[in-house]
Amino acid sequence: MSRLFKIALRNVFRNKGRSALSVSAILFGVAVLVFLQGFTNGFLKSMVDDTVLAKMGAVQVHRHGYLDAEKDPLKLDLPDDPAFASRLRVPGVISITRRIAFEGMLNNGTVSSMFVATSIDPRSEYQVCPQRRQDVAPGARPLDDKSGGEALLGRQLVESLDAKPGSTLSMLTATQRGAQNALDVTVRGMLPSRFVMESKRVATVPLAFAQDLLRMDGRVTEYALRIEDPDRADEVAKRLRATLGADYDVDTWRDLAPGVRDRIVRLKWVLITISLILFMLVVTGIINTMLMNVSERVREIGTMLAVGTRRRQVLLLFLLEALALGIIGAALGATVGFLLVRWMGSGVHFSAPGGDPMVIYPYINVAFISGVIGAAVAGTILAALWPAWKASRMRPVEALRAN
Repeated sequence: MSRLFKIALRNVFRNKGRSALSVSAILFGVAVLVFLQGFTNGFLKSMVDDTVLAKMGAVQVHRHGYLDAEKDPLKLDLPDDPAFASRLRVPGVISITRRIAFEGMLNNGTVSSMFVATSIDPRSEYQVCPQRRQDVAPGARPLDDKSGGEALLGRQLVESLDAKPGSTLSMLTATQRGAQNALDVTVRGMLPSRFVMESKRVATVPLAFAQDLLRMDGRVTEYALRIEDPDRADEVAKRLRATLGADYDVDTWRDLAPGVRDRIVRLKWVLITISLILFMLVVTGIINTMLMNVSERVREIGTMLAVGTRRRQVLLLFLLEALALGIIGAALGATVGFLLVRWMGSGVHFSAPGGDPMVIYPYINVAFISGVIGAAVAGTILAALWPAWKASRMRPVEALRAN
């Protein structure tokens, strides 16, 4: 076996042009796959982090029916007290924060615009969603303990009201009991403009301000939780449901952001499709190259068979040549792909038209690289099966007569 492998290596390096063609095809396919996976990993992580660590939290708790309530959702509230929060500290939960979500109108004295607000407690919010602290437009400052009656607003919402940081607007909404109430709010800064429709409506205000505006002292509409591993959110949610009972709804970020979940699934299917296309292209190239190899070495194969080399040894020789090509090409391709991912790992900046920039940090794990190398080598061997079998089935006399 070792002797055959040495012969196979000699044959691979003997015809450098043909071997280089095969290695290049494998290298290209593996490098593209590793690079695409690294970039996809970074994009998906950025999307999940933006959802989990900058907005929602991994798990949320509401009063039963709150998310489906089309009318008076504020009446489906929760107690804002340490006793209730302590019930949420099941295994896996790291930190907890409280919020109120509400909507209303913003007015500058002459023009009004609709808003959808999230009120947060800065003392606990940044423990659950640490990236919310940085999730502000360039030049803006996040809410803190001293924010008081200040708000962060979407850029297009601010512009529609002819306002700017430091401007005072009137925030009008219906209280929990249905009465109208209004309070002045100062524009502290702006939120990122990644989506135009979101930028026209979003607002973030301090929790104490919202409780005063909505007349909800000591009440909130949701608890958001940070957990040790976001991928195990379903397990934590199951524990919480068992602890709280049927009067409360416990939802994970996947339930609360189906659009993000669906985009993740679609991107994975796109990557699988591209992988299959590249695999077929590489396999086709290997088959053609190996068939060319067989046709150019007919007399050599005939001589081997004539001097007593067994057909299975000829078959094995060609498969070992394919194995060597696969290992070399896959190793080089994985190295090139890995270096590209590392080179871009410091951050790739994107900016949607009219939006603020976002940064993606591509990364790749060793398990995926190992899997791609293994798949590439296995694919190369499979592609060589037919040419190798064809070589082993030659008749020595006819092969020796060939020109």
